[in-house]
Amino acid sequence: MRLIDFARAAALMLGLSAGPLVLAQDSQRFPSKPVTFIVPFPAGGTSDVLARGIAQKLAAAWGQPVVVENRPGAAGNIGAAAVAKAAPDGHTLLLAAAAISAAPALYKDPGFKLFESLTPVTVAGTVPFMLVVHPSLPVRTTAEFVDYAKKNPGKLSLGSGGSGTVPHLGGELLKMRAGIDFVHVPYKGGAQAMTDLVGGQIQFTIDGGSHVVSQIEAQKVRLVAVATPQRLAQYPAVPTIAESGLPGFEASAWQMMFVTGGTPKAVVDRIHDEVMRALSAPDMVERFQKMGIVVAPTTPAQTATFLRAEMTKWAEVVRVSGAKVD
Repeated sequence: MRLIDFARAAALMLGLSAGPLVLAQDSQRFPSKPVTFIVPFPAGGTSDVLARGIAQKLAAAWGQPVVVENRPGAAGNIGAAAVAKAAPDGHTLLLAAAAISAAPALYKDPGFKLFESLTPVTVAGTVPFMLVVHPSLPVRTTAEFVDYAKKNPGKLSLGSGGSGTVPHLGGELLKMRAGIDFVHVPYKGGAQAMTDLVGGQIQFTIDGGSHVVSQIEAQKVRLVAVATPQRLAQYPAVPTIAESGLPGFEASAWQMMFVTGGTPKAVVDRIHDEVMRALSAPDMVERFQKMGIVVAPTTPAQTATFLRAEMTKWAEVVRVSGAKVD
C-alpha cells in the first residue's frame, strides 16, 4: 500500500472510531450556551407554566440560562416550526401540546414534520380530560348523556378551545363512538369555553385543567365521566367513559418535549435524563398536581410509540368527521 493510501485509511479508521467519542464529548459539553425553550402558546397557560417549571430546574442543573419564549399561533404550529428550523444541537427545545399529533392530518403544511424535523424526547405531563355538562342538563352518567343526545340530535353544543384542538377532536371521537350529533362551538381558549358552559350558552365540553376542576369543585358544572384509561385518584367514584359503554375511549391534553430533528442521540439522551430528574422533584410533582397535571415522564422510545399512536387515532377522527381548522 502506498504511503498516501495508508494515511487516508488510517485517517478514515480514526474518524470512525472517534465518532462515538466525539458524540459523548458533545453531550458532556452540552449545553455550551443559553438554551431557548419555545412554548407555542400564550404566557400563563398550562404549557407555559409547565415549561417555566422545567426551565428553572434545567438552568440550575446545567449552569446555563434556559429562556422560555412564547410563540403562539396556528394551534401551536408557529412555535413548532421555529424549533424545526433551529440548529440540531439541542439548544432549542419545544414543549408542544397534544394538538401537534393532529396537525399532519389537519394542515397541508404545518411547517414541520414529526420524526424528521422534530424529534420527541419525553411526555412531560398529562392533563386528564373529563366530560362535564351544565347542571341544567338532565344527565348524570355517560349512558344518560348519550341517550339524551340521541333523542335531541343537533340540540347540544360542545365548547372547545378552538377548531382542531384536542377538546374539539375528543368531542368528534365521542360523536363517532356514541353515534350522536351536536354542534361544535370553538373559542379562543378552554377558559372562555368554560365561562360559557357555566353561563349556559353551551351544554358540555370534554376538557381538563385548573379551569375545569375549579368549576367542578364550585359545583357550577357537573362531572359525568373521565376520559382517561383508568379512574382518577381525585375522583375515584367517577367512572371512565371507556367503562361506561364506549370501550377504548381516551382523550387527554398531554405535553411533549421535542428537539430539532437531527440532534445527536447523546444530546437527546442528556436532555431527557435531566428533564426526568426535574419532573421527579417533589416540589414539581406537588406543584403540577395542584394544577391537574399528572407528571409521568417517558423514555424517548416510549414517547415515539405513544406519539405515533396518537397521530393514527386523530388522523382517523379527522378523516371520518371532516374536522377542519379555522
